[in-house]
Amino acid sequence: MSATNVVLIAVAAVLAGITLGWGGRRVALQKRLVRRAAERRFAREFAALVDGTELDWSALRGPGRGFSTSSTIGAAAAFAEPTDDVSMLTPKALTPADQEYYAASWRNVRGEFAAYPPSGLMLAMHLTANLLLNRGLLPADTARPTMLPESWTFPSARGYRDALRISARTDSGSRESVTDAELNKAMEQFEDFYWEMLTLTPVE
Repeated sequence: MSATNVVLIAVAAVLAGITLGWGGRRVALQKRLVRRAAERRFAREFAALVDGTELDWSALRGPGRGFSTSSTIGAAAAFAEPTDDVSMLTPKALTPADQEYYAASWRNVRGEFAAYPPSGLMLAMHLTANLLLNRGLLPADTARPTMLPESWTFPSARGYRDALRISARTDSGSRESVTDAELNKAMEQFEDFYWEMLTLTPVE
């Protein structure tokens, strides 16, 4: 093989390596752009849903009638003792419009989860807080509406707390350590708790 052929082969190899390297970077760039678009979309939906979660409580009352002092006192009393049975909770009634609002909102959560699971889990957490406040299951002045009372020890509440732990890991910068199976499990646990709270029989 002549020296010219050797040089040509070497140049071709370098060009192929550059092409492959660029192709890999282009795929990675496309993935980042898709992820950023999903994050921006989530940010808009999230802001519209839970604007001022920790500060502006009127943004968390959902479509219902809001809160009264008596409902706040009732919510506080509801978890003074360990609650192993979900039927011991005393939720306020929801109108058909309220129910449709929460059903439609959960469909949005599912869509967000399909696009970008960490955002979907965060949205699920805050929508659930909105529901609990609107049903009077948490006091209106609670400092952390995404956290359940420790006395809620029934199965779906335990699952919700497990889902919170998984969701927190996706926010810690170690996304790679959270498997797809764990993400799906967390979503199912959020969903089980959410629908149980949504369909609880109201107590007048």
